Amino acid sequence: MALQFAYSTINWGTKADLAAMFDEIRAAGWHAVELFDHPLDWLGSLERLRELLGGLRVGTSFGGLDVPLSAESIMIHKQRIEYAGRMGATMYGLVGGARLRQRSPTSEEHANLAAACEELAVFGADWGVTVAYHPHTGCTIETEDEIDLLLSQTQQMKLCLDASHIALVGEDPAAHIHKYRERLGYVHVKDWARGKFVELGGGTLGIDFPAFFRALEEIGFDSWVVVENSRSDVSPATSAGVNAAYLRQLGYSVGGVS
Repeated sequence: MALQFAYSTINWGTKADLAAMFDEIRAAGWHAVELFDHPLDWLGSLERLRELLGGLRVGTSFGGLDVPLSAESIMIHKQRIEYAGRMGATMYGLVGGARLRQRSPTSEEHANLAAACEELAVFGADWGVTVAYHPHTGCTIETEDEIDLLLSQTQQMKLCLDASHIALVGEDPAAHIHKYRERLGYVHVKDWARGKFVELGGGTLGIDFPAFFRALEEIGFDSWVVVENSRSDVSPATSAGVNAAYLRQLGYSVGGVS
């Protein structure tokens, strides 16, 4: 089976110099991007963004949310989903809300998140965009049990599973791929070492990325594998190159389907 990779713009910030950012991503060899939480007024018109992309494909888009979600927040995400669909993106990821240290999320918070995700998923379908919630440490949905609860309260919403966040709660990323194959929208990959996110292959959690990719191949996964370097000790451009080189060492191409 082939895997299709994209690179997240998260490392450059939500209000980055778009032309310079896309130049650096292309120079590292990537052919597609995930637009990470950029305001629509920053991205500008579809025509302007296509010109700045310079041949890069927008595979996915991503946004954060707070719980409880307001009607205004849902409308903002709908506008972003429509924009993503017009750009040709096939996936829209959601992450949130912030998890309070002193207590677990309530049933009301779970229900609010589920209802909002499902409303956005139904809306996204009209634009050819699959909406996928991203379980994430420090957010409303962290663990396998909480993923199961969210899925039981939704039908059309999919998942954006992240290898590092699954490992950070002590669970098996490859096993999650198999368990949630019917509800899997797309995936994120990044690494973790000594309290911070790092480039692929530099982690200390012991994430078996080859096994994770094999699991995707075993289920016939044909969506996006997004490499997300949330931060960098060097530069975003350098990290983009390091991550591309790691995947090439495993036999994958970041310049197209491999």
